[in-house]
Amino acid sequence: MKTALASLVLGFLVALWLTPIVRRMALRLNLLDRPEDARRVNLTAIPRIGGLAIAAAVLAPLIGLALYKNQISAEMYRDGRNLVAMLAGALGALVVGLIDDLLRPPAKYRLLALVGIAIVSWQGGHRLDHIEVPYIGVFELGYWSLPATVLWIVTVIVAFNFIDGLDGLAAGVAFISTTTMFVFAYLEHNLLWMTWTGAMSGALLGFLVFNSHPASIFMGDSGSNFLGYLMAVVAMQSARKQSAAVAMLLPMLAMGLPLLDAGLTMIRRAILRQGLFVSEKGHLHHRLLDLGLTQRRAVLILYGVSVLLSLGGIAFLVRLPMVHFGAAVGITVAVFGLMFAAGYLRPRDLLEMYRRGLLNREAQRLLETTCDEAVASHGRGAGDGDSLRRALGSVVAGGGVSGISYRAPDGAEIVAGDYNESEKGLRATVENGTAASGVIRVFWKGRTNGVSPRELAALRRLRDCLAGIPRPDDSTPPPPRSAEESESQ
Repeated sequence: MKTALASLVLGFLVALWLTPIVRRMALRLNLLDRPEDARRVNLTAIPRIGGLAIAAAVLAPLIGLALYKNQISAEMYRDGRNLVAMLAGALGALVVGLIDDLLRPPAKYRLLALVGIAIVSWQGGHRLDHIEVPYIGVFELGYWSLPATVLWIVTVIVAFNFIDGLDGLAAGVAFISTTTMFVFAYLEHNLLWMTWTGAMSGALLGFLVFNSHPASIFMGDSGSNFLGYLMAVVAMQSARKQSAAVAMLLPMLAMGLPLLDAGLTMIRRAILRQGLFVSEKGHLHHRLLDLGLTQRRAVLILYGVSVLLSLGGIAFLVRLPMVHFGAAVGITVAVFGLMFAAGYLRPRDLLEMYRRGLLNREAQRLLETTCDEAVASHGRGAGDGDSLRRALGSVVAGGGVSGISYRAPDGAEIVAGDYNESEKGLRATVENGTAASGVIRVFWKGRTNGVSPRELAALRRLRDCLAGIPRPDDSTPPPPRSAEESESQ
C-alpha cells in the first residue's frame, strides 16, 4: 500500500514540475491549439502537447520502482514480455497522438496505427480471452479474442479522445476512472495494478492544476491516446487477475462516461449521414454548453455522472443482490438523465437530428454538384488566373462553400468568396502530399460538422481538374488521399 501511495505522490509531483516546462516549450515552438473553427471552445491559442508531461509523470515512478528491488518490481519482471508490450503500446499510442497534434494526418491513418498497436498488445499478452456477465455466465471468446481486444483498446482510446473537449474534462474523468480502478485493485489486493493506477491518478491530478478552467495547457491527442491505451490495458489485466463476474464490469463503468459519449457519437453521425470519424460539435459536453451552462458547470455535471457510474461499479463488489439492484437503478437514472438533458431521448430532438441528416445529405449533394459543374464548365487545366478564379467562384456562387482557395503547383494562390482566417467555421485542406496537383482549402462559415467522404471526393475532382491531372476514367472518383481533419479540443 505504501509503495502504491508513493507512486501516486511521485506522479503528482513530477506532473506539477514538468507541465509548466512542456507548456513553455510548446509556446516557443508554436505548438498551439488555435480557436480557428466553430468546434473550438477555447478563445485563445493554448499549448496542446500536455500529454508529454502526463506520460513522463506516469512512467517516472514506475521506472523508479522497476530499478529498485521490491515486491512490485518482482511482479513486473515476472512477466517481462507482458510489461514490454504494455510500455511499447503506451509509447506507441503517445507517438501517434503527438503526430496527430503536430501534423493532423487523415483519421484513417491514425485508426490503422491504433489497430496495429492493439494487435501488438494482444501478441504481448494483453487480451480479452473471455467475457463474464453477472448472473448469466462466462463466454469464452476463442478466435474472437483478437478482434475483441482490438475493438476494446481502440474504442477506449477513441472515447477519451472524443471527450477531450472542455477544460479539465478528459483529465478529470480519467482521474475519477483511475482512482476507481485503484480502489478496485486495493480491495482485490492487487499491488501491481494499484501502483499503475496510483501513478496515473497522481499524474492526472498534477496535470489538472494547469488544465482546469481556464486551462493554460491541453493534453492533446498525445495525452488522450496514452491514457486511453493504459486504461484499456489495465482494465483487461486487472480483470484477468480476478474471478468475479464484475471484474470487467467495474472498469467499464469507471470509464462509462467516455464510452457512452463514444457510442452516442457513432449513432449520431450515422443518423446525420456523416463519416464516423469526421469532426462535429455534438458531444455530450457540447450539448450541455448549448443548454446555456458555463464550461465549469458542464464539467462539474459530467464529473458527477462519472462519479455515480464509478460508485455503481464499486457497489457490484458487494455480494448482495439488493445492493446490485440499487446500483443498477442509480446507473440507469444517471445515464438516462444525462441523455435526456443532452437531447437524445426527447422525440422532437430526435426528429430534428433526422432532419439535419437530410439537410447534410443535401449539402453534400450541393457541393458535389457545384464542383462537378465547375469541372464541366471550365475544363481541365484551366490555365490563366481568370479561368481559375471563375471556376472557384462558381463553387462559391452555387452555395457549396463560403470561401475557397487554390494554390497552384507554381505557388500562385487564388481565393474566391469569404475566406477570413480569423472567422470561426470549418476549414479543410485537400492535398496530395506533393506540389504536382496543388492544394485546395475550403471554408464553411459557422459550420460545426466535419467534411464527409463524398465532399472530399468532389473537392479532389475539382483540384485535379484545376491542376490538369488526367485520370484513366473521369467517371470514377480517385481514391482518398489526404485531408486535415481532427477530433480534438
